[in-house]
Amino acid sequence: MKTLKYSRYPIEWLFPVLILVIIFTVFPVGYAIYNSLHRILLVLPDTPFVGIKNYIDVLTSIYFKEALLNTLIFTITTAPVTVIISLGVARLLLTKFVGRAILRPVVLLPWAIPGSVAGILWLWIFHGQWGLLNGVLLKLGIIKNYIPWLMNARLAKFSVSVAHIWTQVPFASILLMAALTTISKEIYDACEVDGAGNFRRLISITIPQIKAMLIITLIYECIIGLTSYDVVYSLTAGGPGGATTLLSYFIWAEAFKLLSFGRAAALGVIMAVITFALIMAILKAIPADILVKE
Repeated sequence: MKTLKYSRYPIEWLFPVLILVIIFTVFPVGYAIYNSLHRILLVLPDTPFVGIKNYIDVLTSIYFKEALLNTLIFTITTAPVTVIISLGVARLLLTKFVGRAILRPVVLLPWAIPGSVAGILWLWIFHGQWGLLNGVLLKLGIIKNYIPWLMNARLAKFSVSVAHIWTQVPFASILLMAALTTISKEIYDACEVDGAGNFRRLISITIPQIKAMLIITLIYECIIGLTSYDVVYSLTAGGPGGATTLLSYFIWAEAFKLLSFGRAAALGVIMAVITFALIMAILKAIPADILVKE
């Protein structure tokens, strides 16, 4: 029986994967960069080369600074909260209790719902006139007048963040559940014998054992936060007054409202650079041995 010589691994075996990478990654990125360097307006027939003019136009736009600030705040606040909640949900779903078999699919339901549909569902909850939340709070006597959740800038940002976290917790919980199952039960038993409580076991065992997955989940949620669009569009459409306008919504507005695909492509490239920079900053702030040991 012949043994496989890894030193002579046929490069041809990689061709199908390389072709897929070129089609779905290299070509779209290259095409976006190409478009960002040209004036592409659907109302004009020609597409002349304009260099970095599209980048200058979007960077100097009165909407860019607000959209960038909103996006960064949205990402920095929702990503850690999502990871923390997901860790608690994952730990709960691994605990044996009556009804766990029913709770597991229910917890995963928000992940299966499209983001646009989730935005509409939360619109029914947060609407200032006929929303479910105001109705419940009014019935309980907590409020005397309806709260304009989506018409106040701060409340609208809070509402969008809640809806986004709701859609992201299920998948993050799955990732963390997989990591939690790799921790040996004997370690917990030994700590329980030593008298360690739940919080002590969380700090001393759970988090150190799954720190690599926590970092991966955090990075993933940062990417999702930076590129989030559908929930915001369905819930607030960037309002009120641009308070919830994210970069992703800014790109949509440039492309499909102003019909400027060149500037939209330039914004897409800028978003990709910001996403890469944020991920590198997170990785740089984390000791290298955390991921290596895992």
